[in-house]
Amino acid sequence: MPDHEPELVALIRDEIARRGPMTFARYMELALYAPGLGYYMRDADRIGATGDYYTSSHLHPLFGEMIARQLDEMAACVGGAFTVVEQGAGKGALAYDVLSALGRGTAAAGRLSYVIVERSPAMVARQRRLLDPWAASGAVQWADALPAAPIEGCILSNELVDAFPVHRVVQRNGRLAEIYVDTAADGLVETTGSPSTPELEAYLARVGATLIEGQCADINLAALDWMRDVGRALGRGFALTVDYGYPADELFAPHRRRGTLLAYSRHRTSEAFYDRIGRQDLTTHVDFTALASVGREVGLEVTGWTDQTSFLLGLGAAEAAEAHLAEAADETGRERVLAGVRGLLDPHGMGRIFKVLIQHKGIDAPRLRGLSLRASPRALFGPDPAKGA
Repeated sequence: MPDHEPELVALIRDEIARRGPMTFARYMELALYAPGLGYYMRDADRIGATGDYYTSSHLHPLFGEMIARQLDEMAACVGGAFTVVEQGAGKGALAYDVLSALGRGTAAAGRLSYVIVERSPAMVARQRRLLDPWAASGAVQWADALPAAPIEGCILSNELVDAFPVHRVVQRNGRLAEIYVDTAADGLVETTGSPSTPELEAYLARVGATLIEGQCADINLAALDWMRDVGRALGRGFALTVDYGYPADELFAPHRRRGTLLAYSRHRTSEAFYDRIGRQDLTTHVDFTALASVGREVGLEVTGWTDQTSFLLGLGAAEAAEAHLAEAADETGRERVLAGVRGLLDPHGMGRIFKVLIQHKGIDAPRLRGLSLRASPRALFGPDPAKGA
């Protein structure tokens, strides 16, 4: 028998029976976020050696320490009270490392508050256990949505946008078609039809993407809505987004004929999107051109963007790694430090694939250490950075 969440499969099949074939975005929303049933909504061990994937914050505390350094510099730019809002905090490891580092004599210490936006009750419970020292004092609070009243501070996310539900499209006979999910006797099948919304073609036009015949692509309309929400939630300060992805001209290049959608299960990737429903991750690479473009519409100017290796090295990761090596108790400890740091900085792996986008609002464009080795805005916006996408 397929290793699905049976109640979730029944929920999906019932909705299709009542409403007809569903968009892949709707299927992905249910597979990942159906209350109590979706992959991210259950109390399962998803991250780490016993889970399905690693995140940077679980490779080594160095990642959180460097994020803390960047936040401290941002707090100095904003001045006064500084609120960090982290959305999609996983087990809470990044928050733990950031708060630990910021409590050690930084400029932000004593005037920083930390809010975690989390929609999964199972994850909130895990985060509360890990962050109990700060939660008990009120230094960490939880919310189920971005704040309604604009904050002064930073809206932080690490591997959030890649898990937003996406529409899947294909260029067929010179026109854009959408891929839908339908039922069959032995499972779920894909069908194609007219786009469910004109926003899909508008998205491709926004980022200047043209698909070739037969090319599939993943369109993350939810990412645009999220970035608009970020712009509304931020009064003065920064948005700091870390995720894997590319500028639009690379993401929608002709050689990516199948898009970037992947299923993650037990540290292996596949295109078996309808296997292990509710028990495997579904994820796509992020379109940073789209994030930067829609961000400008809500007052978020691009401070800069770079890859994770450059970001961490610009903040002093090499020197910090040496300090961790010196503090290691034995050779096994040193090997663990080296493995974690290499994973974070590897220019042929996470260090290159993961990108860091920083946007600012309500302040003059600052110079930040994390962007001292930054890539050119041209890579995001094409030949005319002043006009944007």
